[in-house]
Amino acid sequence: MALLGQWQQISPSHLIRSTTHVPHRQASRCLRRPVLAQAQQKQEQEQQELQQRSGPTGLNVGKFRPTSPAGWAEMAAVLRQANVKVVAPQELPWLKERGAVLLDIRPGESYAEGHLPGAANASFYQPIQGWTPWQVARRAGYALFGISQGTEANPNFLAEVRELVPDPGSTPVVLYCNLGGTLEPTKNDKNGQQTRSMVAAHELVKDGFKNVSVLKGGYADWIAKDREIEVFE
Repeated sequence: MALLGQWQQISPSHLIRSTTHVPHRQASRCLRRPVLAQAQQKQEQEQQELQQRSGPTGLNVGKFRPTSPAGWAEMAAVLRQANVKVVAPQELPWLKERGAVLLDIRPGESYAEGHLPGAANASFYQPIQGWTPWQVARRAGYALFGISQGTEANPNFLAEVRELVPDPGSTPVVLYCNLGGTLEPTKNDKNGQQTRSMVAAHELVKDGFKNVSVLKGGYADWIAKDREIEVFE
């Protein structure tokens, strides 16, 4: 009864002011709902994209294989939008002075046999590890060309690169494989030349790296010009 008495003593004006707070709280909750919905929608889109990009290699672009013409066309568009450049070997000293990380993305054995001075290794492809039906088929495909040890995408590639690159948002990263690649139209492809460096650059861009370049000509052109290399003995 004492509590009832306290409520009876509150003035009507106080009652009006107290009740006006209720819609305000409801409104604030309503304002938060679109924000939460947008965050949830973005997360669902990212998960859907990840699922679409799986495929047997883990590198699919939507429903397309990474090496298909349609898959490469989408990759090239992403690389151009991200301002990925193809840099000449003469530019490397200048880039290194500005903190660039030079990454040899070839398999570890190739890296040990010879690589550009100062380059770190993060293999984009690795020797085939297992015996799933897809891996067996991939081994057979390599065997047809007389290659005893085929390769497959390295599932730890992005994690390995992140260990080598201090700040993916600002640190320049220069990738090279055997061939280099280009985004300039070629005789055979208006989207340029797809190489492992280009596919790897696409993976880095999709993972949030903001300053990615590819070395023109790759390792093959580097040694053809009789430039200096490092070898692990």
